[in-house]
Amino acid sequence: MKQSLHTRLATGIAVSFVLLAGLQWLLAGLAIERLLKAQLAQRLERDAEDLLAALHLSPDGRPELDAARLGGAFQRPFSGHYYRIVIGDGATPHDIVSRSLWDHVLALPAASSAAPRIQQFAANGPQSQALWVWSARYVKQDRTVHVAVAEDLAPLQAGLQRWHLLYGALSAAVVVLVLLVQYIVVRRSLAPLDVLQRQLRELQSGTRERLDVTLPDEIAPLVTQLNSMLSILLRRSQRSRNALGNLAHSLKTRLAVLVQASEAPALDAHPSLRRTLADSADLIHRAIDRELRRARLMGGAHPAQRTGVRAAAQALSATLLILHAGRSPRIDLDIDAGTTLAMDQEDLMELLGNLMDNACTWCASAVRVRLTQGADLLLEVEDDGPGCPQAQIDAISQRGFRTDESRPGHGLGLAIVRDLVDSYGGTLDFGHSTALGGLHVTVHLPATLGLHAPIRKGD
Repeated sequence: MKQSLHTRLATGIAVSFVLLAGLQWLLAGLAIERLLKAQLAQRLERDAEDLLAALHLSPDGRPELDAARLGGAFQRPFSGHYYRIVIGDGATPHDIVSRSLWDHVLALPAASSAAPRIQQFAANGPQSQALWVWSARYVKQDRTVHVAVAEDLAPLQAGLQRWHLLYGALSAAVVVLVLLVQYIVVRRSLAPLDVLQRQLRELQSGTRERLDVTLPDEIAPLVTQLNSMLSILLRRSQRSRNALGNLAHSLKTRLAVLVQASEAPALDAHPSLRRTLADSADLIHRAIDRELRRARLMGGAHPAQRTGVRAAAQALSATLLILHAGRSPRIDLDIDAGTTLAMDQEDLMELLGNLMDNACTWCASAVRVRLTQGADLLLEVEDDGPGCPQAQIDAISQRGFRTDESRPGHGLGLAIVRDLVDSYGGTLDFGHSTALGGLHVTVHLPATLGLHAPIRKGD
């Protein structure tokens, strides 16, 4: 599936930024969690040192804990703050627990000389509380004292969750803002390409001769090369057409000498030779005209040239009414005034002239020329003549084909029309006219040739 450059850039940047924002959110969450746990451990360590300072051992070995130096949280049942102190490693150690534990036993790691002095671990507390335990071994008054302080993780986890929600919301807002900004930046950055595209359409439609858009450094050389190539092609085309014109003029000069020679009195005694020379000269003359037309089509029109369609059709109508004065056909032009096409004037006159002349030749009394715009530009020429049998429609555009040898013409007209239409990227269709009853010729031309007057939409 094709995507525009803007869509690909915007999508790529958006996906990359969202992934980076998500990764940053995850890493920041892990960092905050570690920081909070480190602060929790420091707080538990201070509580353990306060407990150790409040602990006194009597001469007979009984422990005494100064309750006045303890926080009230250790006295409230299930407060989320707990401690346990184990004194001595013998068979009957003294065990002191906080009132907040109630009847819950805070599990401690087994005493071992290989175990580290300070340990931190998660444990289950009263009422299924999730606890974080800080445990350390001390020596006081020559007695081993094992102090464990625990705190409920629920407040920390709730705070961490609130932080995640707030940070996630802020991150989402920043992502949306950044995506909006990057959309605008990408759009503005690609705006010169939109201008270039419009100028290319204008170049194709004939309203512009060169591309003169200001583009970024990465694209400007492309426009320069396009302008250079366009200039080269125009010069080559003009040189080719000039050379062909000079060649045709030179050949026609020699051809005139040949025709004059065929009419010399010396050939009166050789009528067959005179006829052969005359026929050969006529064939050469027609071949030169045909190839000149084909060469002119290959040369193409000037990029900025536009031709008025109705004006050309009116001029041809006046000429055809004189040529077909015996039939006096009625030629209806269904073309809006001021309509122009991006076609060479000679090409348009050749196209209309051949089609209209063919229609006037075969019509009974009426010819209609119509120009409409739908998906394509449609130029239609139809008449009220006998039409063309279906078997001959496929062959009617072949060079030299004539449906009636009794009618004048060398049969090249419709073939030239097809060459013209092909050179402009169009197609040529033949059919039966439902309105007039004769032949209906439809020329499909690309919409890019551009009608510059309000055009009636096709039915």
